[in-house]
Amino acid sequence: MGTPTIIIAVVALLAVPVLAPTYIVHIATFVAIYTLPVIGLGFVSGFTNRISLAQGAIFGIGAYVTGLLTTKFGWSPATAFVPSVAGAVVVATALGAPAMRLAGLYFVMATIAIHQIVWTVLMNWIDVTSGPQGVRSIPSLSIGSISLDTPERYYYAALAFALTSLVLAYRIVSSRLGLHLRALSDDELAASMSGVPIFRAKVVALALSAAWAGTGGFLYAHYMRFIHPEMFTLEPSILFLTMAMFGGYRSLIGMVIATAVLESATEYLRPFGEFRMIAYGLILLFGMMFFPKGILTLVPDVRGWMARLLSAGARS
Repeated sequence: MGTPTIIIAVVALLAVPVLAPTYIVHIATFVAIYTLPVIGLGFVSGFTNRISLAQGAIFGIGAYVTGLLTTKFGWSPATAFVPSVAGAVVVATALGAPAMRLAGLYFVMATIAIHQIVWTVLMNWIDVTSGPQGVRSIPSLSIGSISLDTPERYYYAALAFALTSLVLAYRIVSSRLGLHLRALSDDELAASMSGVPIFRAKVVALALSAAWAGTGGFLYAHYMRFIHPEMFTLEPSILFLTMAMFGGYRSLIGMVIATAVLESATEYLRPFGEFRMIAYGLILLFGMMFFPKGILTLVPDVRGWMARLLSAGARS
């Protein structure tokens, strides 16, 4: 992606609250928030070849840590940010590191178990999490004396986090650690023989995934200002997985585009209630069938179709 394209994209994103109605800004804010756990999922699924269904639970940990610290202990959102991310990383590595020795269906089942453990704690540890009553009156983010209590204001904060996370992810993928992760993804045995610390690289990928998810949970809690265990069932995990797979696990821009497309579609599918999960399933199925490496793999095909169409038109 060239510099002019990046500049045009950033300007367009900054103009959303100015040009779009509040409902569209609301959807765009969710897209920015969900971009974080989806990119995080790319670290695990894209580089360790493991499909995780626990990302929604780790997302919930980040939301609950900041929600509890700001409502029960009077912390400001700014001071609760680092504990939110750290809490997500600690829980993910403590529960997930042993599971990184598993692969295939066994790893998927392990992540479902991890998700269920976290959800059960959120629902039943009433003295701490308030259980079924959830956490209410979570303060909004603020910059100095300016409260980000409207979708238009909060959008810019979420966008800043999303863009920063995207840049950081690019830097990590381009670093020595990224080289190890790519080697691990391509051929685990060859990477091991080349001196790559396999298990440590997997745990680092898991921790990075959790940090991105915890940050997304932090933003989600302060935007919604109310959280409940039912917000962190398997459904968000399936949604994040669908977005990551649709975009391509190792394509950061692809995952961002898929998040925007699918979250927008989700908002319009809400009237169908639980039946919208059928749409997610179909997207996942057809995505794996027709573009298993992500939606951006269609771009060369589209360019080829357009070139053939234009050449046919010129000949006629």
